[in-house]
Amino acid sequence: MAAMVLAVRARAVAFVAGGLAMVAWLAPTPAAMLPVPVMALAGCAMARPVAARPRLLAPAIAALVGFFLMVREVLPALGLLPPIGLGGSIGLSYVLFRLIQLLVDVAEGEAPAEAPLLSLMAWLLFPPSFLAGPIGRAQDFLDDLAAPAAWPMRDAWLRHGVGVAGGLFGLVVMAAAPWWVFQQATMRVDAGAVALAGAALGFALWLWLSFAGYSRLAVSLAGLMGMRLPGNFDCPWAAENMLAVWSRWHISLSDWFRLYVFNPLLKWLLGATGATKQAHWLGALAYCGTFLLMGLWHGIGLRFALYGLLLGAAAGVNKVAQTLLARRLGKAGYAALKRGRGYGLASSVGAVGTFVLALMFLWLPAGAVTPLLFLTVPLAAIIVCAVLAVVLPAGAWLADRAGPALAARQGWLALVQLAALLGALWLGLQPPPLLYQFF
Repeated sequence: MAAMVLAVRARAVAFVAGGLAMVAWLAPTPAAMLPVPVMALAGCAMARPVAARPRLLAPAIAALVGFFLMVREVLPALGLLPPIGLGGSIGLSYVLFRLIQLLVDVAEGEAPAEAPLLSLMAWLLFPPSFLAGPIGRAQDFLDDLAAPAAWPMRDAWLRHGVGVAGGLFGLVVMAAAPWWVFQQATMRVDAGAVALAGAALGFALWLWLSFAGYSRLAVSLAGLMGMRLPGNFDCPWAAENMLAVWSRWHISLSDWFRLYVFNPLLKWLLGATGATKQAHWLGALAYCGTFLLMGLWHGIGLRFALYGLLLGAAAGVNKVAQTLLARRLGKAGYAALKRGRGYGLASSVGAVGTFVLALMFLWLPAGAVTPLLFLTVPLAAIIVCAVLAVVLPAGAWLADRAGPALAARQGWLALVQLAALLGALWLGLQPPPLLYQFF
């Protein structure tokens, strides 16, 4: 038993050291290294008081959010810290998400408040998921940490090795082409709708490939360490409507906002109004509030608010339309409508196209937001939707045909991906930037 406890502590120490080493490596100044461990320690110290007195939950969360905003907005504005992001307060937002999750769960008796500080710090700073998720629950991580550690067996090396190869290939090689398209198009964004549409599509594809590759790499590296992380992507471009996009895109973050923002907000709205028969309208309002908060998490400012509000409005309209169509057509009629090829394609194009266009608020420079731009956006939206109307069905067809064959040859595919990755780097391929330039 003593040996097992020592092994657990040794793994926890290694995970904490790895996370702090990443902070030290990426932070440009000694001061920029402090916010992450300070917030992590403060949040862990709040767990037992919140578990004993759940009424402390709201002020504890408010204190964490206040600290986050101070580090993200106030101290950089005063010149006391570099801006948050790559070279700034690395990993701080995901530490905040995990701490809020921990405090809510311990207040509800779902997470162990008495967990050792070292183990909780290992969960918060776990190197594969520290920078950008996936966001796993504390109780799952602690269970894996307490399990007997063993060197990965051959099948684990093969299974997770495929994920490591595929993640690196997507992150470095596949994401490079859309990043180049995005760069070229943004230099001509004032030239008209075609350039704007090209930049929007290039950015969205780069973001998907880069983030999906990163998440797959994180899950696979964690698996080799004997730890489980939740999957983060499930073919988001195959989503049939706006709500489905967010059940397939950055799944752990979407689940976090659903559990800790949307559900409590909708419950409060229903309780405050008593309008249970109008729950779909209240749900639309809750979506707007949730996505607004998600937008402001990316940054404080009008463009981030517009990003969130556009996505929230689209999700809300989607929810209301589903309810009203089901009432008008009946379950059988609505199901028949959804099976229609034209309706399905229009829904997918509308959902993915809205997401692609909303992302413009994250990458457009402030100087480019002019009245002329807003005159160009409608035509750019038409071009984006026209491209998606061709690409989405073609991609689905190709996935149906090639997917099973590739799945049956994952080992060979991983070798090809590694060879292509090394060859591309040897030929001078410049990997695209990490996600933090925009988040």
